[in-house]
Amino acid sequence: MKKYGLWAVAACAAMAMGVSGCGGDDGKDSGKDDKKVTEQETKAPATNGVEKLTAKEIYEKGKTELTQAKSLRMQSEGKDEGQAMKMDLHLDTAGSCRGSMSMGEGGSFELIKLGDKVWMKPDAAFWKTSMGAEGGGEQAAKLFEGKWLYGTTSDDMLKSMSEVCDLKSIQDEAAAEKPDTTMTKGSPTTVDGQQVIQVKGKNDDGAPTTASIALTGKPYLVKIEETGADATTARFSDFDKPVDTQTPAQNQTIDVAKMEQELGAGA
Repeated sequence: MKKYGLWAVAACAAMAMGVSGCGGDDGKDSGKDDKKVTEQETKAPATNGVEKLTAKEIYEKGKTELTQAKSLRMQSEGKDEGQAMKMDLHLDTAGSCRGSMSMGEGGSFELIKLGDKVWMKPDAAFWKTSMGAEGGGEQAAKLFEGKWLYGTTSDDMLKSMSEVCDLKSIQDEAAAEKPDTTMTKGSPTTVDGQQVIQVKGKNDDGAPTTASIALTGKPYLVKIEETGADATTARFSDFDKPVDTQTPAQNQTIDVAKMEQELGAGA
């Protein structure tokens, strides 16, 4: 498997596709007394059949499933070059997203991107870290406390911060990915309350990686874990649910150009 970067962890996911049908009631008598349904039939839900595939087949078919998703929610936590990171983003193939990112002592921010429009709400730690005390960080933290910066991707800072909203690039990487030939398939288990089948492999650095794929309903990726120096855990949900398009109220926003003016006036 390819190395799972914190912000592009989905690109190398090992998933599976296809849903085995559970036939509906056609109104005809099946000839079976409901009272005679066995305990096993009652307790064991039908799977989607993924557990019957080889690890390589799960991987290859999963890439197709991933690249067809119009949107998804990605929650990640771990380390990137030793820096603690967290992310919770709902993003789509149009480049829009909504959520938050945290960089440990580097601060955190909320982010909304709809088309080329961007809203960003940094906390005080982010301002102080990104601008420095002498560079206006303290001043910015006070001036814009609780405010959303508003602008477009033509602004360098907003463009840089919103580049994470690129689900299409993740999908393109997944489509081009070649599977690790040493991948192995585990036994059915439960992860975060979801029945899954796990596929295990290694990234380019040799660190063990485990992808958990849902065994009921559509076989979406549920969780992916990478160990090693930059250990990462990511969870995936809300496939094909549209990104919320609600934007901050006007009295809660400040234009990026105005921010630069105010900081310049106070310098």
